[in-house]
Amino acid sequence: MNPWEVCALEYRYTSTATKDPKQLQYAQDHGTSDINDPLIYPGLYCPSGLDIMTVLFRVYARPNPQINLGPIDCSVCMIVCDLVQADHPIVYASDAFLAMTGYRMDEIKGKNCRFLQAPGGKVAAKSTRQYVDSKTVCGLRDAIKGNKEHRATLTNFTKDGRPFVNILSLIPIAWDSPGYRYSIGFQCDQASLA
Repeated sequence: MNPWEVCALEYRYTSTATKDPKQLQYAQDHGTSDINDPLIYPGLYCPSGLDIMTVLFRVYARPNPQINLGPIDCSVCMIVCDLVQADHPIVYASDAFLAMTGYRMDEIKGKNCRFLQAPGGKVAAKSTRQYVDSKTVCGLRDAIKGNKEHRATLTNFTKDGRPFVNILSLIPIAWDSPGYRYSIGFQCDQASLA
């Protein structure tokens, strides 16, 4: 094990490690947890349990890309939804996504991302949306069902109810089994492009 790995494990997984109050606050705000499993070193490379580097590589190496995403890395604003589970819940959200929306990971993990389409996050499946037109919702739904890449611009809301125009790019990726396993949603607040 490299010295930096030992330091990372001691810092993250021991109760005797000195922790910076700002980093403790970040962990509380973003729903990260301290799990101690010295056999596999959870959280050292992928605290979510999902190998995001592999996700990004599969997005980068996907055959016949339909959407140009530009450069992507772990700092991008993105979520990963599980296409195998009912209602396609969020299984991962990047720090940039959490910062942009104001939510913590524990507040959104397991939810369908439609909660962003209304202030307060109360949006029922297949309901008529008040802030997003039905053509956009149908386009998103059809892209997810058909495992197609799709880009849409829609109004979303932060945790505190602030609306923002989200440029959303959906990219389905295969995993270690036949078919598509995850849908990756890359977000960009349109105001940040001005």
